[in-house]
Amino acid sequence: MKRSIRIVFVAVMVTLFLAGTAMADIMMKQKHHTDSYQIMGNKMPAKDTQETIWITKDGFRSEGTESIMIFRIDKNTAYVIDKKAKTYMEQSLNMGKMMDNAMNDKNMSAQEKKAMKDMMGSMMQFKVIIKETNAKKKINNWNCRKYEQRLETVMGPTITDIWATQDIKMDQALFNRYKALTMSLTSQAGFKESFAAAQKEMAKIKGVTVLSSTSATVMGTPIKSTIELLEYKQGDAPAGILDIPAGYSKAAGRNMPK
Repeated sequence: MKRSIRIVFVAVMVTLFLAGTAMADIMMKQKHHTDSYQIMGNKMPAKDTQETIWITKDGFRSEGTESIMIFRIDKNTAYVIDKKAKTYMEQSLNMGKMMDNAMNDKNMSAQEKKAMKDMMGSMMQFKVIIKETNAKKKINNWNCRKYEQRLETVMGPTITDIWATQDIKMDQALFNRYKALTMSLTSQAGFKESFAAAQKEMAKIKGVTVLSSTSATVMGTPIKSTIELLEYKQGDAPAGILDIPAGYSKAAGRNMPK
């Protein structure tokens, strides 16, 4: 269930991050940085990684140092791939059936199922607030304007400074496919209204996000991170970009229903 929640939120956040972008096919390279922090007595070192994202009409692929996540719109399926273990897990994007199946596996009563759905619905509600500022600067040769974002969830608020550019020109055709996909997912998961409101707020951001700096609090511990756009280009995605890499096997465990 936790993995299911993560996959839905990744879909939502990627869609929100890409608000205003779209044109088949798109490649973006990003640099992720997280400051060091200490939580539950364990000190986590600072971490730097890079991620390559491909967006196509059939889905998108996000590849980092350790893992790959693939969303196949044409198959209504997501794949989480472990590069080190050379294994993958398959996950249906039909959140309603997935939640029902998980509860049936636990032989929950009708009352227990209702309580679980109510709890999940509360956990997955969120609110996004965007404020445009007059601050401007050039980042990686792109002229950017600053926006302030506040994301409110049951875990607490997350504050993000977003620098977006209108130097990158594109249309809405491909993005609309992702908006439709994510709206379907969020509707099944029970937070359609939250997503619709978030989309309205995100529309205030003009252009493509070049740099985002985030401050969040997890279990009382402040965590700061940044995501920076290093490269952007349009062109045909490599053949098989949405396929499981050769030589990878399915991880043990039952897949969720389609």
